[in-house]
Amino acid sequence: SDEVIGRFRIGYAPGDGQGLTRRLREEGFAADMLEKSGLVLSASGGEGTRHFDRFRRRIIFPITNESGKVVAFGGRALGDEQPKYLNSPETPIYTKSRVLYNLDRAGPAIRKLDYAVLVEGYMDCIGVASAGVENVVASCGTSLTERQTRLLSRYTRRVVVNYDPDSAGIASTERSLNLLLEEGFEAKVLALPGGLDPNSFIRRQGIAAYKELLA
Repeated sequence: SDEVIGRFRIGYAPGDGQGLTRRLREEGFAADMLEKSGLVLSASGGEGTRHFDRFRRRIIFPITNESGKVVAFGGRALGDEQPKYLNSPETPIYTKSRVLYNLDRAGPAIRKLDYAVLVEGYMDCIGVASAGVENVVASCGTSLTERQTRLLSRYTRRVVVNYDPDSAGIASTERSLNLLLEEGFEAKVLALPGGLDPNSFIRRQGIAAYKELLA
């Protein structure tokens, strides 16, 4: 919906490969700064060095730190293009293992309810939050990291892990549980029926069914 697009600031990277590069150059940013940002790539050829956008033909998800500042981006391919998800590389302001997606928005709800729902990726996080479960964050990787766990511990020591039910998700769940228990968390697992990830489950079965299983 328009409301969800606005709340999560979801955007789109056009396919020409020059839109962002051109705009940032017009804004006065130097080529080396654009490369450091991770948003622009370079290639050397017969005509010298050419710069172009990292993200092309992708839905764009801004990634914010816990204070709400945008530090990176994730891009979801349209159609069957690979890789399906492409993220910003690590930069001077972005270390993937230190960031939990949506924590800046979910933080107050996590503290109030004294537990967090942990999902894998952007779409699951947005789907669950849009269903009214505001205390949801995503690790945006295969499994939780030690730094992410410590970051989460500032808000709560209780977590419901709701990763995808495929083999990779199950392995990530086990690794995350080990880490959470080592850090003194009370951890539970929500395994959704039908082999569905959280976002797909909510779209097919509805918000009420998800909330009932979460409870």
